[in-house]
Amino acid sequence: MSTQEDKIQIVAFSTNDSNQTPNDIINIYLEQNKHTILKKSRHAIAFTTALSNTSKISKIMVCSVLNLTREYTGITDVNCYLLFVDLEKEDSSDKLESIINYAKDYCELTKKIYVFGMVSGKEEETKNMTKGDITKNLDTAKVSYEYKEINLSKPKEVSEKIMDVLVYCTKHPISGEEADKDGGQAKSCEIF
Repeated sequence: MSTQEDKIQIVAFSTNDSNQTPNDIINIYLEQNKHTILKKSRHAIAFTTALSNTSKISKIMVCSVLNLTREYTGITDVNCYLLFVDLEKEDSSDKLESIINYAKDYCELTKKIYVFGMVSGKEEETKNMTKGDITKNLDTAKVSYEYKEINLSKPKEVSEKIMDVLVYCTKHPISGEEADKDGGQAKSCEIF
């Protein structure tokens, strides 16, 4: 068991799916860390990398939910969820509410949601949302979350915070994964 690679599956959402998709943020992490891309599409990215807490290689798949009108197979077979909130975009509040409602219907809300409030780092940035706006919505929905703010103009900081999430995932395996009769991974995220 100790020689087996860690398999991490994450489902991600973004309030700005035009130019701050989950893949865009994961790519910032990948630019800062040695990795091998296994598969990549608009909806998902799969790669291998060695995380900071181990020399063991981890196989990581991040699937993005870009269409909130359909249910995806494997959406509950995850280590955790990522929610990227563009604090500067005007309609982020409405999109956040739609994502939370979607998550209540389709996601396994006993699993942690990492919420990243994103700013561009530009001098003239104006926040249309605050941490308080976001946490109020999440508290009302009664979900388990951890809030972190990231400045997209600081790739090293973004990378470190994504690494923290991946390390968390290695310590919180997908429930039922050990009992998977095929010896393979739990139902893989089928968003490709």
